[in-house]
Amino acid sequence: MTAGAVAEHRYEEVRLEVAGGIAVVTLDAPARRNAMRVQMLVDVWHALDRADRDPAVRAVIVTGAGPAFSVGAELDGPDTLINALNADTVGHTPTGYREPAGRISERVFAMQKPVIAAINGDAVGGGASLVAAMDVRIASDRARFGFVFTRRGVVPEGGSSWFLPRLVGIGRATDWILTGRVFDAAEAYAAGFLTRVVPAGDVLTVAKEYAAQFVRDTSPTSVALAKRLLAHSWALPTPGQAAAEESRTYASRVDSADAREGIRSFLERRAPVFPPLDPTPAQRF
Repeated sequence: MTAGAVAEHRYEEVRLEVAGGIAVVTLDAPARRNAMRVQMLVDVWHALDRADRDPAVRAVIVTGAGPAFSVGAELDGPDTLINALNADTVGHTPTGYREPAGRISERVFAMQKPVIAAINGDAVGGGASLVAAMDVRIASDRARFGFVFTRRGVVPEGGSSWFLPRLVGIGRATDWILTGRVFDAAEAYAAGFLTRVVPAGDVLTVAKEYAAQFVRDTSPTSVALAKRLLAHSWALPTPGQAAAEESRTYASRVDSADAREGIRSFLERRAPVFPPLDPTPAQRF
């Protein structure tokens, strides 16, 4: 691919574009404010999987077309949710039903590339759940959020009951999830849910500038391993156990090509040129 060229892959309701080491996954149903159908969620999973497996991709951005990120499930009648559950044939597994937003959250959690939510507008219900699973959240100052499940007679999904308390604490997560109330970007930022809040027209530009750090400055293998350390640390009861995991991983990398290039580029006062992602250390982790 020539410099500046864009590789595009279209799914039924999602676009995947790759340029300059950055993949942009766009929910592409603006006429319904990116309200989620099963097919859209299946498409998101496949787009993320494709981006994670693409050696040219160093970071992934997820955004929405039009004025909203996603207003959650498309509701067209009282039988909407049961019809969607029955239509989701992939989710019916031998061990029970696994809903599609949760499958996406699990895929995001396992990704070796950083995933940045570029929240161009409202992210409600499943839209809020999806961004909670991502690594970084950059939002429009006009965006609103809501884990509105109790107001629709259901319960949280997309792994939000696991991710949200880890982002904002159990007290704030309890408030948001039990009441199902909708809140603005200022409250979301103050609670630690959002990484940055920017003017509405700047969201994707700022997200791409943020993603460019991973193309320009960081080792893709180190980023993948650091993501894994962060993920696993949540399951460890003591800092000593987390330090032991860090030490094992650190020792495996000090004589790597990445470490040598990181040191040389620092001493030579130049931008680093790191090798491609090495999947072997992540597989051994």
